[in-house]
Amino acid sequence: MHQGQMAVPAQNTWRRTLRTEFFPTDRRRDIDGLRGLAIIFVVLFHAGWLDGGFIGVDIFIVISGYFIGRSALVQQPFRPMRFVSRRLYRLLPALFCMVAVVSASMLWWVLQSDRADIALNGAYALVYLSNIWAAGHVGYFEGQSIAYPFLHTWSLSLEMQFYLVIFVMALALKYTHHRNRVLIGIFLVSSGCSLYSNHVGHTQGYYNILDRLWEFSLGSMIWIVPRPHLSRAVSNIVCGLGVAFLCGAAFIYPLGFACPSYMIALPCLAVMAIIICPQHDVARKVLGTISPIGVISYSIYLWHWPAIVLANYLLMFQVQGMVMGGVLVLVMIVSLLSYVGIERVFLDYEGRVSASVRNRGALALVGACGGLAMLLSYVSYVSRVH
Repeated sequence: MHQGQMAVPAQNTWRRTLRTEFFPTDRRRDIDGLRGLAIIFVVLFHAGWLDGGFIGVDIFIVISGYFIGRSALVQQPFRPMRFVSRRLYRLLPALFCMVAVVSASMLWWVLQSDRADIALNGAYALVYLSNIWAAGHVGYFEGQSIAYPFLHTWSLSLEMQFYLVIFVMALALKYTHHRNRVLIGIFLVSSGCSLYSNHVGHTQGYYNILDRLWEFSLGSMIWIVPRPHLSRAVSNIVCGLGVAFLCGAAFIYPLGFACPSYMIALPCLAVMAIIICPQHDVARKVLGTISPIGVISYSIYLWHWPAIVLANYLLMFQVQGMVMGGVLVLVMIVSLLSYVGIERVFLDYEGRVSASVRNRGALALVGACGGLAMLLSYVSYVSRVH
């Protein structure tokens, strides 16, 4: 009897823990669902199963602009060190572990020419300049991209560069009252750069921060546009149409519609409309259902592409079909472990320690990433020399 009485509370505790972790009440589950949709698109695109899945990155960018715009421009007073440390604790530990594990797993047996490029790409990824490295080395949609396990970190570099722009804007807020005008100006200038790149056929603009800033600023501009007062029915229709369009675009968009392209504005506007809408039936039942995937989407993004690249290297043929399915199942397991064992651990630590300890920890994370970047740069240099 005593054992049975103890089992029920234990079971309830596990349920509460899982519900709190993957269905948090202090977050917008519809936006977590959008993240989940985005990572599904990206993973299926890289698996070769969804031609337009590249729009998942654009969805992530708009969402990132929305949340960072709130953290830096809306919530006052702005606390610079807390803003920086939160970003570092959120991003660096899992990125460091991914680069370290993948480097240790493959750099010692690949060809020297591949080792040199992979190590250098890893070094650039750790200092958030991977998009600059990629723009000078490989087209994202070209066949040789499968040789680089860190190529996907270009979008993380873009995100960190946008954080820097927003950080500077937030610091300047106390000296100016033209925040809205600056955001709109960034949107217009970046849109012009993107359209120009599309006009001249500059495909490497895919990696360029100037060609992408309009997507980030579009997300941040959600905070300055008037919120419409929509009825429950209208909100459900708008949200439903937005989700349907995103799914349709993921299936039918050709590679030519990838940024820089005016067609990529449509999925971004759909994301903006979904975020603006109040959360009603469609948001809760459709997007809320896949919100747990969105919660661990960062870890999935980090680990899925290296797993696909490693599988192609080890098996020496293009991975597809059932083999690709097995790889993706393994990715989900590793990503869940990464989220629970790395992401949450560091975020929880950041939230409970004092400011001085938190800041020293952030510096240690930066130092660790810098040290590994220097080591990989040395490996790249030695591999090229010999």
